[in-house]
Amino acid sequence: MKKTLLIVTLVIVSISLFLFTYNYKSEQEHSFYTYKLSKLDKTKLKDGDIILRYGYGLVSDLIVETLKPKYNISHCGIVRRIDSTNFKIIHSVSSTISNFDGVQEQSLESFINDSRHNSVIVVRYKCKNDSLLSKISNRAQFYLDKKVPFDNLFEINDSSKIYCSELLWIIIKDEFNDDIFKNSYNKKKDYFKFDLFLDTSKFEIILNHQLLKKAN
Repeated sequence: MKKTLLIVTLVIVSISLFLFTYNYKSEQEHSFYTYKLSKLDKTKLKDGDIILRYGYGLVSDLIVETLKPKYNISHCGIVRRIDSTNFKIIHSVSSTISNFDGVQEQSLESFINDSRHNSVIVVRYKCKNDSLLSKISNRAQFYLDKKVPFDNLFEINDSSKIYCSELLWIIIKDEFNDDIFKNSYNKKKDYFKFDLFLDTSKFEIILNHQLLKKAN
């Protein structure tokens, strides 16, 4: 019994030490960079654009390592334009890595700063008229106002709780009657992937900072 307790204790200590070291290294890397969009980048943004990024921390790294996307992407959100120079990002985040659970808003500057350096990609859903893009951000605001919690079970058919890419999927499906996941994915884990938002038949790539990273 004592031996078993000792082994369990050693395992817990080892895991705690690993997490502490991992998080410390991630925080150090985060503090090293001051990442932001240029003024020119901001002029290219429109209300309803979709922003993709690779965040810091163990969860972000696990997502990238597991899904192996074309570009390193671990999270996504929707651009909400407040005025000509002020933007918010509406996205869904779990309380395990955020101070608030579920659909929430964050300033563009804060969202970018929480992204790994030169990891941001912005895409735009292709619809008949760009003026219709505001339907995406308006619907995102609807889910924000409802304070929909994060879907930790990642159930795509249950909209009572929503994870990050599910928020984009359900909004485009509701507003444009376009199921962007249909005929694209077969397994449950496929619905976690971000490559679909890089499909140029449905999305226009507006910014791709990861190309800057590759150029370096």
